[in-house]
Amino acid sequence: MPREVKQEPISIAEAARLIVGSRPSIVDGLRQGVINFSALAEMIKEQVMEIVGRQSVNVDSIKMALMRYAEELKSKKKLLEEQITEVIAKSILELKNDVAVLTVDQKNFIIRFDQIFKSLNSFRFLQLTQGNETFTVVTDLQSKEKIVEVVGQKSIILEIEDQSVIVIISPHQIIEVPGVIAYITDLLSTNGVNITQIISCYTDTLLIVDRKDALRAYQILENKILSLRKMLK
Repeated sequence: MPREVKQEPISIAEAARLIVGSRPSIVDGLRQGVINFSALAEMIKEQVMEIVGRQSVNVDSIKMALMRYAEELKSKKKLLEEQITEVIAKSILELKNDVAVLTVDQKNFIIRFDQIFKSLNSFRFLQLTQGNETFTVVTDLQSKEKIVEVVGQKSIILEIEDQSVIVIISPHQIIEVPGVIAYITDLLSTNGVNITQIISCYTDTLLIVDRKDALRAYQILENKILSLRKMLK
């Protein structure tokens, strides 16, 4: 008969982290230092008791566990922010105008891929992204006409013109540092810039935006890069 494996009892600190860790808004509040620890400890007391299997727990013990957890979160946040700052500060920008975004039926695109592939050398700009049933093609306007001609207008599910591409060329650390893209997209969204498509290609991040927003978006990103470079000096 197999021996029953005893589960290690869960501590109050572990229970508190388990409860709080499942609530992103509370975790963010702890990270930002805006949470009332006493109130939060009281709020999760019943759940902690249930998890640890006790009839009562000391609220101060929960509070201390939350305070230690908050310090860890702040320390990790500071380190991550430093890493994000370094990646963005070392990035450079490029802007490409006269771009279109096509969503193409996958079957028809694959059938005619050889024809498109033969024309690659003549394309000024081309990026392909494969979905479940479609390909998204980002290309210059002249090449767009060639693609539509090859695959046929009926294969085009969606066509967006008057787009621009902002290419962010970053150091290789961007592959390992989480939050860089989130930082960039948040920066643009808070300034009212809508991003039509985001494409990642090794250390390049391509942001497709409406042409009317392109210069402003470029300026916002450039100003941020320059300000972060000054911070690192």
